[in-house]
Amino acid sequence: MEKFSIIVPSRNEGKGIKQIIQSLQRYSDDIIVVDGHSNDNTREIAQKLGVRFYLDHGLGKGDAMKIGAQKARYEILIYFDADGSHDEKDIPKMASLLSLSKADFVMGSRRTGGSFDVKMSLQGIVRSAGCDLLVTLINKRFKTNLTDVLYSFRGINRQVFRSLRLRENGFGIEQEMVVSCLKKGYVVCEIPSREKARGWGESKLSTIAGVKFLWNIFWECLN
Repeated sequence: MEKFSIIVPSRNEGKGIKQIIQSLQRYSDDIIVVDGHSNDNTREIAQKLGVRFYLDHGLGKGDAMKIGAQKARYEILIYFDADGSHDEKDIPKMASLLSLSKADFVMGSRRTGGSFDVKMSLQGIVRSAGCDLLVTLINKRFKTNLTDVLYSFRGINRQVFRSLRLRENGFGIEQEMVVSCLKKGYVVCEIPSREKARGWGESKLSTIAGVKFLWNIFWECLN
């Protein structure tokens, strides 16, 4: 299989970043931690484990994802969160679809893989309902059969990523990626992937940001 880079956006995930890096090192020799100026020991842990470490520009997760794409050694990019919720065992399948040119962009789906991180809170309700609404809008607009467009575990060809000229610097980049790929006619597919419960720390996504997602994706689908 073609080699791939694993990009880990992170901010104040020092409690578990060692575990994340070690779980990924069996899959790739190019692991990149792009950090949002954490006030913990993330940098020290990453450097001690021998992975590449960069600071983002303080603009958000989208900024970190763009930096990771620029710094990657390989043409296949896998994005993996630092909170312990993604399942690293699904990486080979995702990378294989990209390396065999069966897809340009691959997303993990919790709707088909399941989730242990659904909470009966305002944020949890917004996330679940918002995901269903976004999927409905996108499927109707682009005649697709996607099931989950909010899960951040995903892989993409670097040339495809660059061609999208993504504008978002925050969490909204993940939805922008989906819509932009579909608008450009790229092959987008999903694999079932189980979402684990967050292992440590606190979510960086606010309810307000979730509502903003809904508006942005609605606007993108109309244009």
